[in-house]
Amino acid sequence: MRIECATDDLQHLAATAAEILLLPGRAAVLPATRTLLVSDLHLGKAASFRRAGIPMPEGSTQEDLARLERLVARHQIRRLLIVGDLFHAKSGCTEQVRKEFAASRSRMADTELVLVIGNHDRSLGRLPADIGIDASLPFLDEPPFHFIHEPSNEVTASGRDLFTISGHLHPTLTIRSPSGDRISDRCFVAERGLLVLPAFGSFTGGHRILPTDGMRLWIARDDGVVEVTRLAQLSDRENRR
Repeated sequence: MRIECATDDLQHLAATAAEILLLPGRAAVLPATRTLLVSDLHLGKAASFRRAGIPMPEGSTQEDLARLERLVARHQIRRLLIVGDLFHAKSGCTEQVRKEFAASRSRMADTELVLVIGNHDRSLGRLPADIGIDASLPFLDEPPFHFIHEPSNEVTASGRDLFTISGHLHPTLTIRSPSGDRISDRCFVAERGLLVLPAFGSFTGGHRILPTDGMRLWIARDDGVVEVTRLAQLSDRENRR
């Protein structure tokens, strides 16, 4: 799936179009720089619950990291850009979780890893220098893109004329048919000047998106990406009657 951020869609954008490919597996890629974009892994979330005495199955961290490695290898990624919330909480950033992350990072040693810091990352404080993150930034401006974890109208001055790519919202979409059947899944959300990535982590909640005029929506599954903008709009109208 392709989104072309052309000059007539953005204010004061550079002359050449910037292509974003939406990938199966809840990720996106910038072909021009071979940059993989993911957001909201929330590694260690299940461990946080277990430490709080709530029984949760193990394995979500390993599975998510394995999916990430496959995407990096399949698309020959030069840089992995995590748009916030790599880890979930200090209580879940256990020695085991750190070891699993370090092992995964060693298998992607030729890929630069940049973290745009999210609200959950901030709660962890300074991450160990040897964990394998090449750069940690509050936001990143690379025209024509502005990367920041939390989408907001109050963007940094340098990012106002750029196309924003963010996470944080964990967007989900529910589509209902006239017969009452429905599908619910994570989704990509695009509005004028903004793309919100779905949560990459398998053990995350979601925020239901209601379609609005000018919004584009894609169901984000591990086996495919499908634009459902028209279906979502029709479903929403039927359910408002």
